[in-house]
Amino acid sequence: MIRPVRTDVEVATCVRIADAVEPHPVRFDLLRQVKERLFLDERGGYAYINHSSIPKSAFAMVRVHPDARRRGIGSGLVQAAAESARSLGKESAWGEVKPGDAESLRFVEARGFTELSRDVELTRRLRPGDGHIGEGIVELREEDRRGAYEVTVAAVPDMVTAGQAEARPYDEWMKEELANAAVVFVAIEDGCVAGYATLQLGAEPKRLEHGFTGVRPEYRRRGIATALGDAQLAWAAERGFEELTTTTGVTNAALRAQKAKLGYEERPGPILVRGPV
Repeated sequence: MIRPVRTDVEVATCVRIADAVEPHPVRFDLLRQVKERLFLDERGGYAYINHSSIPKSAFAMVRVHPDARRRGIGSGLVQAAAESARSLGKESAWGEVKPGDAESLRFVEARGFTELSRDVELTRRLRPGDGHIGEGIVELREEDRRGAYEVTVAAVPDMVTAGQAEARPYDEWMKEELANAAVVFVAIEDGCVAGYATLQLGAEPKRLEHGFTGVRPEYRRRGIATALGDAQLAWAAERGFEELTTTTGVTNAALRAQKAKLGYEERPGPILVRGPV
């Protein structure tokens, strides 16, 4: 009953399931890009499994339509996800449970997953004239790419996530980090890229999602992350977007303070879980 996704019709089925579960619409083109990592149970569920920034741990997501639950679909997809993670050479898998979803948390805990941490969701409503692009903040240029990647290498290990993360290889970073970005801003200090930040298009036309924001350790505590965030506000507001959103760990006091300074509002975010495969 569970099989790898091969066709656009099967991708569209995954989108319909996701739209019944997720708080925001899911883009068909984004799922289509990763269809080789999708598994479908046509009774009403799908799973996504892929490499992650955490060595030896895959990112896994299982979604079951609310009308199809308690039929063993989720259990079968978790098993398929574990098998796929092992085929990628992984020893564990991690994923997210929505805030307040005690039933799903009990479901994954019964299958060997444990809670690692909790996130907060940060949202900023935009108004015309918001933000400011300051001196030294520019959109990513060809000559900035290597410097931006060096920021990733330096900053990713410090990220609050489901384990000790490390940067992806340069070619993967180019494909996954930059290709789907709506805009990438870099901060230039002393002639080098001191930090960068991305915004990603979501399924809703007036809403953008924050991707990566990172600053080299030697340039931190100088307001660079705030300046990058301010530039993102200006860019998005000027183009008629209405909302920016992101999530971060509850323990990430620095980012929460930086976003509060820029006017973001907080609410509970997903719960991170991990288990052996």
